[in-house]
Amino acid sequence: MSSIKNERIEDLEGIIRALADVWPADRENVAVAGAEFEEFISGFDENIGQLQKLIDISWEGFKYLFEKDEYFMSVKTATMQAVNTIREYIVNDGDIEVKDFEKAYDDLYDALAGEKESADTLIELEDEATETSDPETSETGTNDNIELEGKTLDDLAAYIMALDESDISDEEVRELSKLLAIGIDQSDEKVSSVLEDALDLVENAESGGQSQLKTGLPEIARIVEEAITIESEAQWSEGISDDNELTETQIADDEIARSQGTNDVVFFIPEEIDVVMVGEFVTECTELLDMAEGALLELEENPNDDELINKVFRAFHTIKGTSAFMGLPPISDFTHLLETMLSMVRDDEIGFDTACADISLEAIDIINNMLDVIEVSEGGDRLPKPLNYDRLIIVLERIASEAIAPEKALAEEGGIQYNAPVESNEEVLENGEAKANGTVKNPSDDSQTEASVRVNISRLDQLIDMIGELVIAHSVVAQDESIPDHSKLQKKINHTSKILRELQDTSLTLRMVPLKGTFHKMNRLVRDLSKKAGKEVKLSTFGEDTEIDRNMVDIINEPLVHMVRNAIDHGIETPEERKRSGKPEQATVWLRASQEGGKVVIEIEDDGRGINKKKVLEKAVNKGLVDAEANLTDKEIHNLIFLPGFSSTDEVTDLSGRGVGMDVVRRSIENLKGKVDIESEEGHGTKIIIELPFTLAITDGMLVRVGGQRFIVPILNIDRAFRAKKKDIFTVMGNSEKVSIRGETVPVIRLHDHFGITEGTESLTDGTLLAIRNANKKYALLVDEVIGQQQLVGKSINMVNEMKHISGGAILGDGTVGLILDTAALMRN
Repeated sequence: MSSIKNERIEDLEGIIRALADVWPADRENVAVAGAEFEEFISGFDENIGQLQKLIDISWEGFKYLFEKDEYFMSVKTATMQAVNTIREYIVNDGDIEVKDFEKAYDDLYDALAGEKESADTLIELEDEATETSDPETSETGTNDNIELEGKTLDDLAAYIMALDESDISDEEVRELSKLLAIGIDQSDEKVSSVLEDALDLVENAESGGQSQLKTGLPEIARIVEEAITIESEAQWSEGISDDNELTETQIADDEIARSQGTNDVVFFIPEEIDVVMVGEFVTECTELLDMAEGALLELEENPNDDELINKVFRAFHTIKGTSAFMGLPPISDFTHLLETMLSMVRDDEIGFDTACADISLEAIDIINNMLDVIEVSEGGDRLPKPLNYDRLIIVLERIASEAIAPEKALAEEGGIQYNAPVESNEEVLENGEAKANGTVKNPSDDSQTEASVRVNISRLDQLIDMIGELVIAHSVVAQDESIPDHSKLQKKINHTSKILRELQDTSLTLRMVPLKGTFHKMNRLVRDLSKKAGKEVKLSTFGEDTEIDRNMVDIINEPLVHMVRNAIDHGIETPEERKRSGKPEQATVWLRASQEGGKVVIEIEDDGRGINKKKVLEKAVNKGLVDAEANLTDKEIHNLIFLPGFSSTDEVTDLSGRGVGMDVVRRSIENLKGKVDIESEEGHGTKIIIELPFTLAITDGMLVRVGGQRFIVPILNIDRAFRAKKKDIFTVMGNSEKVSIRGETVPVIRLHDHFGITEGTESLTDGTLLAIRNANKKYALLVDEVIGQQQLVGKSINMVNEMKHISGGAILGDGTVGLILDTAALMRN
């Protein structure tokens, strides 16, 4: 099997594993899985009808999972199956039945339309649950004679998933029975006891006929899911214990304390908990608990409403997953037991009565108490349990393991007790003040987490648009010719202008998000790419809290991926090469962000080999991108890498080499009204510098006049404005005008020539020149007059005749439209 084929198969297996670990509202990990799939298809150039059709709908599945929570498990499972079918295609060198493609496509299509089985009846896979096929499998994808040695619960779940309920053979029943027996032998007592119930169902089916197994298969799948959850949470709890340096003796003491119903077990918030995510976690859990509480109250009136039961179940299921992800086993363990009771209600093993409602509502109070503590705590702080936490744990465990009715189990533990207080845990400092350690702190405490509320993005965008319209309307009023005659009115308008500016600034911050999430995605990218390239690379990030307009975050992600990829593939040497040149074997890529004036600056730097100017120039000449006789500066040679079709590598790899990437980077950044520059020293590394505006909603522009027309030039692209002297003006070949700016000669562009404005200033010494830098090129723009700097609301313009050097328009103070110049397009034209 070729190395490329192996890598493709491994990539898809990794994508399936990543997707198996996600849950509803887990946007970040869905995005990671989606990014891996996007990277895979970008390097997959086979365009076969059925295969491409399946790839396209798989991508729709990833997008659905990122955007929506309805039918999440159905879509997730169908997407995993579709990706696995793509994997089978590669494994079998394309020798795969058309019906397999069609089934995978139809299943995902139905899931996206909400026509598949409810998500709650599907098994939740935790690891490699989708690896159900290999080249040796039968046509149906079921392993008829699987090797049973070393099989795990994930393999068992995958086997059940591959079974066709409508056509189960005797051989498949025997294989299932063997897998369950192996799972029982290899698992601990708690998991084994759960799996024994599934084995009993299979054995009863062997004696009762195939029809009995068909009806019991969903229940077997549910039991296996429960076993997987118990096993994974036991592993998770063990990992958390290690992180908090708890000894085996302490763990044993905790178990004894729990069994005795005491409150001696001590929980701590993980030291490494992401404080940025804590606020989102608390907000999401609070919303889910509010939703569950409302549904529980409705259930008391309509105890047979299956949709309400599912609604409550999904809420606690999501809280269980997110709390486990955050490293908070007190909440995840607690909600798991509660989820088990609700699952029994849903499966008609017990009825939903007042006792179930009491238990669930008290559980909501307990979780809310813990969330209050977590919201104001820091990593390493103690997480005390509400007084009724242990009591309710015992009640739920008895319901789940001993099949005791909820009413009886609750009565034996003293009945219901609402509004349980949080235990006090204050330490007295030397000065006599009390320090809250894991308890709710005073609201005036500086460390208290800011409250937040979720707002629909479309509403937020509409608010910012309306404020933009308000800015335009106010500008029209403020510049009315009659205003100067009324001094009192002028003062009021000036006061309004100040308030409006503050409102404008505040509204823009509502849409600002930190670059932290984008930077964190690069960690995974660097790890995977360095492994593929056989290099040792460390990523260092700085300025993760730098904020940028959320509408720009997704757009900037692709350029960053291209540049990091190029740094690792082209810039970083192999460990052997670095050792020979006296460098440490582990290379470093730096990703920095900062705010400078009215812009965001992002830098990508590596300590690799730098740009080989001679090689770059030779490649550009060979490809016909530049003239062989051209006398280029170092900076001009460096900028050749941004030309479409240029690649300095001698060999095409799955990382790069096809001549696409850096031109995409430049185009994307130009679309954001930004600019990109490059610095490199051969043998010492390369730095790429991106400058972007804070937001695209407001344009900081210089208003200029040419004849009777006014134009807007983005401030970000202007280096300086000046009046030229006669000695600084040159003419090349009789018609190409140049001007010297601080010792550097740049071409002159007459704006009135571009637009055919006859009354524009002809003399370079009489007009004003703007030194423009864009796309790493400089030129001087001739205008008649610079009117002044203004903040304007940019709007797109639908023009009958295409004008490539116009990027949009803005309504000026007198109500007329000023055209915003595309400074990069002016240079190209």
